Order: sequence, then C-alpha cells, then structure tokens
Amino acid sequence: MTAHKTNKTKILFVCAGNTCRSPMAEIIFKNICKRHKRTGVIVRSAGTAADVGSDMMPEAMIALQNMGIKISAKPHKAQQYLPKMQQQYQYIFDLREYDDPYGAGQYAYDMVASKLAIDLEELYHQIFDLKNPHPVL
Repeated sequence: MTAHKTNKTKILFVCAGNTCRSPMAEIIFKNICKRHKRTGVIVRSAGTAADVGSDMMPEAMIALQNMGIKISAKPHKAQQYLPKMQQQYQYIFDLREYDDPYGAGQYAYDMVASKLAIDLEELYHQIFDLKNPHPVL
C-alpha cells in the first residue's frame, strides 16, 4: 500500500460493525505501542457495515478493562470503512476472521480480546522489529 508522506506509521483495523473487534484491536495495539515506548504510530479502526456514531459495546470495554487496559475518557464512535482509506494507511488488517462476539456474552468478548492481544503483540514485532513489509495478522 502507498503511504502518505509522513514519518508516522498508520495502521487501520477493520471488522463489520466497528463496535467490538476492531475498536478492541485499536486500543490493544495502542497499549502495546505505549508499553514498548513506540511513538509516531497512528492506530484507528473502522467497520465495513458500521452504524456510524455507535459506541463500542460495553462488553468490549469490560474485556479490555479485564486485561488491565485503561479506557480513554473520550468514547469510541463507530466509523465506516471507505475505499479512500486504502491510500491513507500503510497497514490495513481485516479482523472479520476472528469470531464476532456481538451478542454472545462477556466470555466471548474476553476470549476475542485475549486472542487479539497475543496476535497483535506478534504483529507489533513483525512491523517494528522485523521490518516485515507484508505483516500478517
């Protein structure tokens, strides 16, 4: 993908509604970057069928809090994935292969968040340590 002229690494996580998986991935990846003291990274999320402006599911927020991740006071609002985003981000990751926890209870959210945390740690190392030009999630 073509990146804009910037020194920042721009990453986008995409799922269907942008209220469960992709916002959890966004927040987890930001937390990983913070833990590694990595600056210059812009991480966002979007949905292919987003109800624009919807809040992150409460169960998703609880799953993150259960992992010890503090949630920003600024609430997440769902945004629609747009084709132009392909030109705005260096890396775009489709999370629709992960089980959608929507409506499946807190345990399902906790399991998806745990799997994301493991996979996103590996992704971080692919991008920043191994300098893999085509990282795989």
